[in-house]
Amino acid sequence: ELSSLKSEKEKLESTIKQKEVKFTRLKSEKENLEGTIVQKEEELTQLEKNIIELRSGKVVISSGQSIFISEIASDKRFNIDAQLDNIINNANRFTQGIVRPNFNEPRSILVLNKNNIDELKKTISSGGDWIINIKSVRNVLKGEKYVYVLAELIENKIIVSKDETIFVSDLRYKLKNISDANSHIELVLTEALAEAKRRGSIATRINLKRDYIKKLQSFVRQNKSFDLQFEVISLRDSKTAQPIVVEIKVSKLLK
Repeated sequence: ELSSLKSEKEKLESTIKQKEVKFTRLKSEKENLEGTIVQKEEELTQLEKNIIELRSGKVVISSGQSIFISEIASDKRFNIDAQLDNIINNANRFTQGIVRPNFNEPRSILVLNKNNIDELKKTISSGGDWIINIKSVRNVLKGEKYVYVLAELIENKIIVSKDETIFVSDLRYKLKNISDANSHIELVLTEALAEAKRRGSIATRINLKRDYIKKLQSFVRQNKSFDLQFEVISLRDSKTAQPIVVEIKVSKLLK
């Protein structure tokens, strides 16, 4: 009988231990779940705040927006530290003009992580041709004292070459008016910019001379009864951050 009681005691102790392990696991899962809920609530609050700020019109720099872009030389003849200091100082002055335009006191408004700068130096010193793109990591309101940013390196390479056809579009329907022509011109320019961005360009738009648009409109007006082909052609070599300057060649398609 004593042996039986001892066996039952051991079983009970084993059951208690299992329950304790299960309880500990459930408690841990509960804490993790509560932590996730708190995090999601904070994200939702921040999202709501961002929406309110955007609607209020007080946001002068958006999260992820490029603030300052500059080339940097990795050549040993140029001091990397001095170049970086100069770029950051210029970026700081430029940002202050946007965020605190009515404050004349010279101050460091940009906040960069030291590890971020150290990584930049390490990569630049290894050689290559680079662009530094300084971006805001959150929405910035007018008048804020600090702007938190991230500096990223982008390879500075030829994106489009002179005389290269960037995009071609065949127009197989008859244009009714100049408005249709303008819409198609905008379409091919948008497609050409998208192609440049796919190659790595950080240009925000494609440049086309206004007087050239008038020539295009005149040609299209005179040939609106024909099927037309639009070619977007680069007028110069353009690197990663350089503006892309183009012309649009329009020709009649043979039936």
